[in-house]
Amino acid sequence: MQNLSLTQREILLALIELYGRLKRMVKSKEIADMINKDEGTVRNIILSLKVLGLVDSKPGPNGGYIPTLKAYEIVKTHTTVPVMDKLSLIKGNVETDIMVDNIELLDITNPSGNKVLLKVSGDLKKLKIGDSVRLGPTPYTRLVIEGVVIHIDDSRKELILDVKRMASIPREKVKNLISRSLIFLKPDLSLKEASSIFYKEGIRGAPVIDENGKLLGILTSADIMRALAEGKTEAKVVDYMRVNVITINEDDDLLDAIKKMFMYNVGRLLITNIEGKVVGILTRTDILKSIAGLGGVLIG
Repeated sequence: MQNLSLTQREILLALIELYGRLKRMVKSKEIADMINKDEGTVRNIILSLKVLGLVDSKPGPNGGYIPTLKAYEIVKTHTTVPVMDKLSLIKGNVETDIMVDNIELLDITNPSGNKVLLKVSGDLKKLKIGDSVRLGPTPYTRLVIEGVVIHIDDSRKELILDVKRMASIPREKVKNLISRSLIFLKPDLSLKEASSIFYKEGIRGAPVIDENGKLLGILTSADIMRALAEGKTEAKVVDYMRVNVITINEDDDLLDAIKKMFMYNVGRLLITNIEGKVVGILTRTDILKSIAGLGGVLIG
C-alpha cells in the first residue's frame, strides 16, 4: 500500500473491516463514523480508490461499497498503521516507557497467523521473548492488539509479536450499550436478600440508593463473598457497599469507558445522564459483547 496516501489507506482499511463485520454493502456514512471524518471527504477518497480498482459500488438505497479482491491482495502482505500520538506498550497490566512509533501488520487477512512488526523507542531490555504485551487503541482506527513477543532487535528498535487477539473498538455511545433495566438495592437490605436478587436477575453488581433515589454506593458479588469470608452472614448492604463509585456519562464514547475501567481497575461503571441521575450500568461483559472477537484483551 506504499502508493496510497494516508487517508486512502485509512478509508480502505475501514471499508475492509466493516465489510468483514457487516457482510453487506457498506455506506459512506458508516466509514465516516468509524474514522471520524467528513462523509463528503470519504466519498471523494472512495472515488479515487474506485479508479485504482480497489472498491466496487452499487447505487440506490440498498447500495454502498465493497472492497475488491485487488484490495485484499494489497493489504495481504504488508499494512502499515500510522501512530499519530504517543502509544505505550503495556506488559501485563502495567504501562511501560516503551513507545510504539509504527505498526506493520503482516498478512492481515489471516487472523490465525498474524504477525505484527513494531517500530519502537525506549529500553527493550525490559522485555524478553515470550512476554505477553498489549498496545492500543490506536488513533483513528482504534485498533487494539494483544500478542506475545517472538523477536527483539534492540539495535533496530524493532519487536515482532505473534498476535493472539486484534480488534477495532467501535465508535459507540455508552447509552447504546444499556441492555437491561437497572436493578437498585436499598442500604438496609440484607446481603442474603441482595445475593438472591443477583442470582434471580443474573447480575454481579448493583447500585445502592436511599429512599429519595440518591446514589449511596455500589455492591458487587465480590463484596458479598468478602462478607461471608469474614463470617458476617447477617450483614446489610450498607455495611459492605463501596462508596467510591466510578461513573460515566451516557453520551461518552465506549473508548472512554474502557479507559476508566483500566484507570480505576473496576469491572463495571454506573451510567449517568446530564442531570447526574443513574440510568444504567456498563460491565466488562457488555463491552466485550460489543467487540466481536476481542475476548478479554481490553479489560484484564
